[in-house]
Amino acid sequence: MSTINIEQFQKIVEFNIDNDIKRAILGLGPSGIGKSAVIKQITEKKKIGFIDLRLLLYTETDLKGIPFPNKEESRTCWLPNDILPDEERDGERGILLIEELTSAPKRVQAAAYQLIQDRKLGEYNLPEGWFIVALGNREDDNGVFVQMPSPLANRFEIHNIGYDLEVWKRNFAYKYKINPLVISYLNFKPSALHNFIPDSNTMIFASPRTWHAVSDILNTDNLDMDSDILRYKIEGNVGEIECNSFLQFCKLKDDLISVDDIISGMEVEIPVEHDRIYLLIGSVISKLSEIRDLNMDTVNSEFIDKFINAINFFLKLKPEFTVLALKDLVSLNKNLVKRLFIEELDNDEILDFIFDNDYIFD
Repeated sequence: MSTINIEQFQKIVEFNIDNDIKRAILGLGPSGIGKSAVIKQITEKKKIGFIDLRLLLYTETDLKGIPFPNKEESRTCWLPNDILPDEERDGERGILLIEELTSAPKRVQAAAYQLIQDRKLGEYNLPEGWFIVALGNREDDNGVFVQMPSPLANRFEIHNIGYDLEVWKRNFAYKYKINPLVISYLNFKPSALHNFIPDSNTMIFASPRTWHAVSDILNTDNLDMDSDILRYKIEGNVGEIECNSFLQFCKLKDDLISVDDIISGMEVEIPVEHDRIYLLIGSVISKLSEIRDLNMDTVNSEFIDKFINAINFFLKLKPEFTVLALKDLVSLNKNLVKRLFIEELDNDEILDFIFDNDYIFD
């Protein structure tokens, strides 16, 4: 099965919603890569309802409802559980997200058969405008895994989801103001984005989810880089080895040239060490992060000067670093950055570089 990234998975789910395709979708992938978050983002973007059903927390009876006799006591009826979408309460359209499907016991999985295939469960009928998306881990993700029966698996459109640093930065990191030290470190060491090792005994590993937690810690500005508490908190999220590597990387910022000097157009000496260059790129991009909320009507001459000076600095780096810096800048606001390149940058060197690397704006 092909592996897709989280952005492609989002488009696959949106395709079903936009075209009113009711076949349920199952996304399989490692923990912490944003599978659940992207489904919530879809419902917020489309302003539709959202119900999060974590199968591992429920029994077969919880799903089917409580049995009771009808008035004539001639047959058994089922009183539906209030956990399922209700059109009056939750809206006419929405996504029912079934979490941890591959971790649930087989009897609970079996109880979901009818809901997934027939959009009903006992006396309950899923509202017509609702869609079903299920998520789970794969067998080699080392989580709780219960093999799905083939009849259940066959009821889904199934996709294998992997992690992608560029997609994470573009769709999440810059949008949610992930600390620039985290982004710089992951640019320097992309393998640290998700370093889970199957069959390992460790409970702690780095993932997009845990780097988000590290970012929240750093964004408080309440701890210095030499604080034992800071080290323990970061270690508790990404593990001891990754924590030590990250903190060593962060300490390099004290020796960096001034980012303010760069964006003001001063001549500066470019570092030789790659880790310092990654850190410097991240710091410059962070200084320009206000571009996310700008358009051509709100951008001012002061910002344009900063933008041009930053681009001129990026062009002095080795090509691979220039491409990285420009791609990250484009991730902040592709349309505005492209217009600024076209309308404000009158520099043959820049235009030649963009011509040779036009994929940056894809």
